[in-house]
Amino acid sequence: MKREVKGSGTVTSPEPLKSVEREFANAIEYMVEQMRTRFRNQAIDALNQSTIEKFATEDSARALEEAGYQFADAQIGNFANVFLKLAGRTRRKLLKQFDDKRLEKLAKQYTGKVNRRNKDEFYRRMQKRVGISKEELEATEGLTFQINAYQLETYQWLRKMRDDTVQQWTSQTLRLMAEGKGLPEILSQFDGMAEKRKGHAKMVARTQISTFNSLVTKARARNLGIERAVWVTSRDERVRPCHQVRDGKEFDLADGLYSSCDGKTLLPGVDYNCRCGYKMIIPSDDDQSEG
Repeated sequence: MKREVKGSGTVTSPEPLKSVEREFANAIEYMVEQMRTRFRNQAIDALNQSTIEKFATEDSARALEEAGYQFADAQIGNFANVFLKLAGRTRRKLLKQFDDKRLEKLAKQYTGKVNRRNKDEFYRRMQKRVGISKEELEATEGLTFQINAYQLETYQWLRKMRDDTVQQWTSQTLRLMAEGKGLPEILSQFDGMAEKRKGHAKMVARTQISTFNSLVTKARARNLGIERAVWVTSRDERVRPCHQVRDGKEFDLADGLYSSCDGKTLLPGVDYNCRCGYKMIIPSDDDQSEG
C-alpha cells in the first residue's frame, strides 16, 4: 500500500552491515573453492600426460565443435573426448552439490538479513522526519512482491556465476591442452585462473549485497512518495573519480544519476564495490505538483 508522507529535510539511506557483506562473500568464496577442488581432482587430475599427447583426430575436433568449442583448426587429440566426458561428469556432480534450491536458499538467507536490517533502520530514521511512528510505517508497507523480485535477482546471479565458472574452467583448460601444454603447466594455470575467479566472485558478492540494499531503500522511499535524493560518497581517498563528481548532486530516484565522466546512469551502491549512499529528500507540505 503506497502512502505518501510529508515532512522536512533529508534522511540518509541505511548502509548494509559490513558483517553481512563479509558473510555472504565468504559463503560464495567457499562455494567456488569447493567447485575448484572437485573440478581439479575429478576433471584434470584424472587425466594423464600420455592421454594429452594423443593428437589430431577428426572425431575429437568434431566432438569439440558439437560441444560449442571452436578448436577445429588446432591439433586436437583424443584427450579432448576424455576431458569433456570427465568435465561433464564433474559438472553434473557440482550442479547436484550446489543445486538451484541450495542457491535460492543462500540468496534468501543473506538478502533476508539485509532486508530486515534495512526495514528497521529505514523506518526508524524516517519517523523522526515525517511524524509517523516506525511501527505504523512498517505496517502499511506492502512491498513483499517487489522485494522478492530483488531477492530473485541475487539468486539468478548465483546460478549464472556457478554455471559460467564451470564453463570457463572447461574452455580454458581445453585451450591449454590444445596448445600442447603439459599437465604441470595446465594445473598451475588452472589454479591461478580458479584463484582469480574466486576473488572476482567474492568481490561481486559484496556488490550484490550493496545493490540489494540500495534497491530496497529506493523501493521504500518511493512507496512513501519520496522521488528525489542527493548522492553522497564515502568522501575518502578510495572514492573513484566518476563517483566523486556525482557527490552532492540531486537526482531522481526512479532514474539514478548520469555522469559524462563514465557515461553511466547509476544509483548509489549498485556499481562494483560502490560504497556511496544517498540522502532522500522528504517532500514538504509546500511542495506542489506541476500540472
